[in-house]
Amino acid sequence: MMGEPHSAAIQLVDQLEGHDDRAWHVAWNPKRPILASCSADKTVRMYHYHSKSTTEEGGSELVFAHSTTIPTGHAKTVRAIAWSPSGKTLATASFDSNIGIWAQDEDENAGDTTGGDAEWECMSLLEGHETECKSIAYSAGGNLLASCSRDKTVWVWEVHPDYDFECMGVLMEHSQDVKCIAWHPTEEILASASYDDTIKLYLDDPSEDWYCFATLSGHESTVWSLAFSPDGRFLASSSEDLTVRIWECVQEHKWECVKVLEGHERSVYSVSWGKGKGTGDGSLGWLASTGGDGLILVWELSVASPAQGGGKSTLSEKTIARLPSAHDVADVNSIVWCPREGYEDMFSTAGDDGIVKVWQVKPN
Repeated sequence: MMGEPHSAAIQLVDQLEGHDDRAWHVAWNPKRPILASCSADKTVRMYHYHSKSTTEEGGSELVFAHSTTIPTGHAKTVRAIAWSPSGKTLATASFDSNIGIWAQDEDENAGDTTGGDAEWECMSLLEGHETECKSIAYSAGGNLLASCSRDKTVWVWEVHPDYDFECMGVLMEHSQDVKCIAWHPTEEILASASYDDTIKLYLDDPSEDWYCFATLSGHESTVWSLAFSPDGRFLASSSEDLTVRIWECVQEHKWECVKVLEGHERSVYSVSWGKGKGTGDGSLGWLASTGGDGLILVWELSVASPAQGGGKSTLSEKTIARLPSAHDVADVNSIVWCPREGYEDMFSTAGDDGIVKVWQVKPN
């Protein structure tokens, strides 16, 4: 595999330093040119980016600049962050068991797409988890927020005006620490991954509460990360067992494993599924993974033959780019594609070295 030729290369765009401890997670603002990162140092750092012309004819490069640091006030590590779909609100999940909701004074930023200079303020503090919060995510519609914790629970919150949040359900389906949650890109379906080696899928029952409608088993160890495909038909999961699994919705409320991806030599801590810039027939976008081996892999996934009559589809995968030692000898904790149009080939990583890096996938 080491000598396998790849159709693209992963190039470093920028290296963003400043955290005093390990960097856990990164989040791209979906509407504005802002990248946020969080750390064991209890802060959130934000960077603005823009294109700058180069000396080459018609050439340009992306420039990132640190804009602000939020001293969150969390008593412990900030483990995860999530932007609302509007890009106006940022949620922080901390090992102190609390969730912070952050926003700026909109009057001070009128007409400014970059976020301006207005300070980020904590508008709400959500309490309820008994111990470390591990992951947090807004639904695609922005009306729901989900959180998960070492206390084995998943909470679903309804988002109300004026930064008011109402708990709509406490899901206690996992038998161990819940590591990650992810929302379906178009439907109100929530997925969670756990130390108990399983993935749970949840729906809201109009007549009752949120409930688990499926348990996905197959991983042989902790499931660390989840990512739905951009079209919502598939779900990727990464694990301590060194694999990435692809699950397909083969019929309503039924998901089955259709592909197992290998290539990592240590725990796969993070997986992200973006639209990418693939143009082949049946392309499902680009899937990126990273973890304890410091390796970044980028696959292009395609549907080779669609499912017939509720059966499984046949997927084909191609490793289009591979980069070892992305953060030197440090573990890489998070990898996230930029969701903004025009930046589909750009992603960011966060490592145990406290550094955040921005990368671009470029054809060879």
